[in-house]
Amino acid sequence: MLKSLRDLRSLRVQIFHPKDRDGDDLAAQIRRIGCEVEIAWPLEDLSAVHADIAFLLCRQEYLDSGALAMIAARAPSVTLIGIIEAESPHLIDTLAKDGTVAVVTKPIRPFGLLTTIVLAHNITTRNKISQERISKLETRLTTVKNIERAKSILMMRKGITEKEAYESIRNAAMKRRVNMELICNTIIEADEVYGP
Repeated sequence: MLKSLRDLRSLRVQIFHPKDRDGDDLAAQIRRIGCEVEIAWPLEDLSAVHADIAFLLCRQEYLDSGALAMIAARAPSVTLIGIIEAESPHLIDTLAKDGTVAVVTKPIRPFGLLTTIVLAHNITTRNKISQERISKLETRLTTVKNIERAKSILMMRKGITEKEAYESIRNAAMKRRVNMELICNTIIEADEVYGP
C-alpha cells in the first residue's frame, strides 16, 4: 500500500495500448507522476506482464479471449486498470469479474489519473493482504480440525481423556521433532487405513 505519494516513484507501470496519441499521452502523464513506464503492444505474451500496475486497452477480442482473467491469474499482485473506449453491460461485467480494479476512459485525460492509480493500487494491495490472511486462517482451521479429529481417534481407540490425547500427540511431536500437524495426519491416515 502506498504510504505517501512519493512511493509512486517506485512503481513500474506497463501500458498495453497501440502506439498512438492516447497511448503516448497516457505514458507521458504517468512519467510526469514519476513512475517508470513501459509501453507494450500487441499483447501476445501474457507472461510479459511484470509491473506493479498494468493498463490494458479493453477491446472485445481481449475480453473474449480471457486476457484480463489470465493476467489476473498469472500476476495476482498486479494492479489491473482497464482502458475503455465505450461502455456496455458485457464490458462492465467482464471487467468486474476478471480482476480489473479501475478504468480510465478514452480519450485519455490527465485529470483523475493520479487518483485512479493510487486508489487502484491500494485496493489491490489490500486485497492481497486479505487473501494472505484468509489463507493463513484456513490453514489454522484445518490444523485445529485435524488435531480435534486425531484426539477423538486416540480417545476412542485408547480409552483416554481429551487432555491425555492432546498430551500424547504433543509428546510424539516433540520426541520426533516434527510439528503436531504431521502427527495428527499420521493418526488420521492410520485410522482410515485400519478402520475402527
